[in-house]
Amino acid sequence: MKRKIAILGACVIVLAGAVGIKMSSQPATDAVSKSQSKKYEYTDIQKDQKEETDVAKEEDTATSEKKKTEYIKADINPDSYTVLVNREHLISKDYIPGDLVIPNIPFSFYGRYEKSYMRKRAAGALEDLFAGAKKKGYTLKGVSAYRSYERQKQIYDNNVRSRGTTQTDKVSAVPGSSEHQTGLSIDVSSDSVGCSIETSFGSTKEGKWLEKNCYKYGFIIRYPKDKTKITGYSYEPWHIRYVGKNLAKYLYKNNLTLEEYYKITTIDNKVAADPVEDTDTNAAADKKAETAPTPRPTKKPTATPVPTPTATPKKTKKPKKTQKPKATKKPTPKPTKKAVATKKPIVTAKPTQTPVRHTEAPSQEPTQTPAAEEPGM
Repeated sequence: MKRKIAILGACVIVLAGAVGIKMSSQPATDAVSKSQSKKYEYTDIQKDQKEETDVAKEEDTATSEKKKTEYIKADINPDSYTVLVNREHLISKDYIPGDLVIPNIPFSFYGRYEKSYMRKRAAGALEDLFAGAKKKGYTLKGVSAYRSYERQKQIYDNNVRSRGTTQTDKVSAVPGSSEHQTGLSIDVSSDSVGCSIETSFGSTKEGKWLEKNCYKYGFIIRYPKDKTKITGYSYEPWHIRYVGKNLAKYLYKNNLTLEEYYKITTIDNKVAADPVEDTDTNAAADKKAETAPTPRPTKKPTATPVPTPTATPKKTKKPKKTQKPKATKKPTPKPTKKAVATKKPIVTAKPTQTPVRHTEAPSQEPTQTPAAEEPGM
C-alpha cells in the first residue's frame, strides 16, 4: 500500500515539473518572435520608405546646389574697386579716375609721369605692400600704373605695326580694355631682373613673395600662369590689380580669377608663345605730368522729350444773330446866314534857337531769318 502511494506521488511530481517547464518556456518564445517581427518590419521601412527628415535634407541640398550655380552680376562700373575690365567689358575712352595720386614708393624711373599715378585708395594699399616686402628684405619698384586711353592706343598700334594684329591681340589690351585705365593696376618689378617686365620676374624671390602675399594688401596677380585660357592673356607675374582685401583674399584662397568669380570668360584661346610687351617703358613717349590728369566730365544722355497731347478745343456756341437797328431819319438842318470873313494880317514865324533833341532810330532793314534746313543735311 505504501509502495503504491510513493509511486503515485512521484508521478505527480514529474507531471507538475513538466507543466512548469512548458509554462516557463512559452514567454521566451513569444518575446523572440515579437523581436524578430519588429526587426523585419523596420528593415522593410528603411528599404521602401524615406523619412521626412531625409527628404528635407535632399531638398536643402538641391537648393544649395542651385544657389552655387547662380551667376554673380559682373561689376562694370569704372569707379568701382571690383570692376571687371577685359575684351568683353570695355571702358569709355573719355574715362579718367577723379582721385589719382602718386604713391610714395620707389619707381624704376625718375620724374613725374602719367604712369606714376594711381587711385588714392589703391596707392595707399600699394605703399603698405611695398613696406611689407621691405620688412622681409625684398625691394620692389613701380614700373607703370595709370595709363590713359590715348597712351594704350599708342602701345597697341605700335605692337600691331611690328607684330601684326593676331599676335598683338594675344597679350596686348585693345584700347578701352586695359585695366591700367582704371588707376587700380600697376606693373611692378625688381632690380634682380633690371626692373624689366618679363615672366622671369615670377621666378625671383621678389616675384614669389609678391604672388603669395599681395592678397593681404588687397591686390591679386591678375593674369596667373594656369589661367591663360580664361583670362585670354599670357602669364604676367608683374601685373597686380587692386580689388580690396576681402575679395582679394577670397580669390586667392579659392584660386579664382575675376572672370571666374563673375562666371564670365573671355576665352579666345589666344595665348602668346612669344609675349608682346604691353607696358609703359618707353620714356621717349611718356609725357611729364606735374599734376594728375584732369577727369573729363561724363556726358549724360539728353532725355528725349515726351510729346504732350494737344488739348482738343471745346466746341463754342455760335453767337446769336443780332438784329440790325432800324434806320432813323436824319433831321434836315435849317439854312444859316453866311458870315462875312475878315482878312487877318499874315504873321511870319521866327526860327527857334534851340535844336530839337532826338534818338537815332534803329535800322529799318528787316532781319533775314535763315531758311530751315532740309532733312539729312
